[in-house]
Amino acid sequence: MVDSNQTVQPSALTDNALAAGVQSGAYSRPQRLSLVLQGGGQRGIFTAGVLDAFLTHHFDPFELYFGTSAGALNMSAYVCQQYQYGYRFITQLTTQERFFHLMKYVRRQHHMDLDWALDKALPGKDTALDMEVARRHLQHRYAYACATDVDTLQPAFFSLVEDNWPDALKATCAIPLLYPDPVNINDHRYVDGGVTAAIPAKEAFARGADIIVVIRTEPTVEQSKRGDDSGRFLETLRTRFENKKPQFKLSDYLSNFESKYRLARFETFQKELSKQLGELSDRYKSSREQWVNRVRDNMREKAIQNGGRWLFGGDTIYRLQSLSGKPLNTDMLRMFTTHYQSYQSELQFLATPPARTQILQIAPSAPLQSSALLSKPEALEADYQLGLALGNQFLRQYGESLVAISSVGNPEFSSTSVHVPDQG
Repeated sequence: MVDSNQTVQPSALTDNALAAGVQSGAYSRPQRLSLVLQGGGQRGIFTAGVLDAFLTHHFDPFELYFGTSAGALNMSAYVCQQYQYGYRFITQLTTQERFFHLMKYVRRQHHMDLDWALDKALPGKDTALDMEVARRHLQHRYAYACATDVDTLQPAFFSLVEDNWPDALKATCAIPLLYPDPVNINDHRYVDGGVTAAIPAKEAFARGADIIVVIRTEPTVEQSKRGDDSGRFLETLRTRFENKKPQFKLSDYLSNFESKYRLARFETFQKELSKQLGELSDRYKSSREQWVNRVRDNMREKAIQNGGRWLFGGDTIYRLQSLSGKPLNTDMLRMFTTHYQSYQSELQFLATPPARTQILQIAPSAPLQSSALLSKPEALEADYQLGLALGNQFLRQYGESLVAISSVGNPEFSSTSVHVPDQG
């Protein structure tokens, strides 16, 4: 049974407006449709459910696809037309201790084994992605995985039809702190795309999309009302440090990275902050097991929560940094800041898209039961079923209208075959 509060969230248009526009001939030319997939680690099970509903009913009127982190993996399965691939990857691989074990990470810096998991997707493996199908499907379409260039802190978009697609998938999922090193592609270093483009809808617009369908792994809420973890993290940095060192003002640095003088002072701030973190580490050392248990309990809700929006979370980030033995260096602080700023910009874009650009969002109206990592099997199953239900609901509401105006066509789809289960 699906919670009736979970709905498809329209932005900038309603179903009636879309259908009326199609019937009245308001669309004078075919529309370029784009699919944008947010990450979220194991919360991507929700996205897998939505896309499996699409695959079941042969719904694919999209010319452009963009995915970040787990969203890129789900996107790959979708363009490869492999039903339940994302579901099996998340439930059968990411839940294994080989993939991630918190105690091993804390005690021995045993990082997330992304290499082992993604190796299963390579050609020749029983669980391989069918990239030949993807290449045929993408002959007149374009699919991109988003990663972050470590040196420029700018998003980079890799085509899934290129030979380096395995490295691109690894790069988009390479979460700093949890994955040991950036991924090298063509002599550039890349990490998780969620740092700079957690929801790459602006890129879809920049590449000519007229209508953008966004699948979110967190509820859509007004930006002004959001209890944003990124903002809380930066505020915590400022207040904790400035209470001890009032001569340093973090806000001075966040808005002035381009100044060499400011950056030099920021590095001074970082050294002082690292010293403070070292003192915290010493304080925790005597009760290490207690803090480990608290990290485990809080990780689901704080450490990497809110979709694919990276590893931000108030106090927990201090514990992870202290227990991992790594200093919170200037590069990491700049990533924190870049993520916060880019995410706020993305939310603003979704709330107020440019003229003649229409956005539809498929999202839960309440937090998913699963977490980015360490999810319970029953939570994963519940979120997958929710994704299936909302995917079917979306097809009933919007499917035929979108197919009718798509630039690539989709004759195989018929909304009459879509069954929406009772939501009572």
